[in-house]
Amino acid sequence: MKNIIDNKVNQLKMKYHTKNPIELCEILRIKILYENLGKNINGFYQAAPRNKIIHININLDEYSRYFTCSHELGHALFHSKLNILFLEKNTYIVKNKYENEADYFSADLYLSDVNIYSDRFSGMTIEQIAAQLHVPIELLKLKLK
Repeated sequence: MKNIIDNKVNQLKMKYHTKNPIELCEILRIKILYENLGKNINGFYQAAPRNKIIHININLDEYSRYFTCSHELGHALFHSKLNILFLEKNTYIVKNKYENEADYFSADLYLSDVNIYSDRFSGMTIEQIAAQLHVPIELLKLKLK
């Protein structure tokens, strides 16, 4: 699946000249709604008839909104027909597979132009690199796998 995701990221960047998930959502006509989702939910993807909708918690900071949007965009592109809530409650299919794919998409989209092994990051720990790039450490680790 990683190759499919890598190819999709490259295709999106080449075709639309951006890797910004908010811009990509606009281009792809995926609606983004910013709303109060409480303290435990960053966002979720909803497939409605003839509409794709990403819900993002308005209480998140700018970086968290960005990564939440890119994660949910991954669901919109690769899991648009899945109802994760249904799968979780009514089947034995583990949703982690789909969450990991959406996380990898998010990491790949954001870090696609970054050479982690360049001199710029020489001698830095993974935590320091993540802080320098303003990226969650989990996403950086995913990209390095």
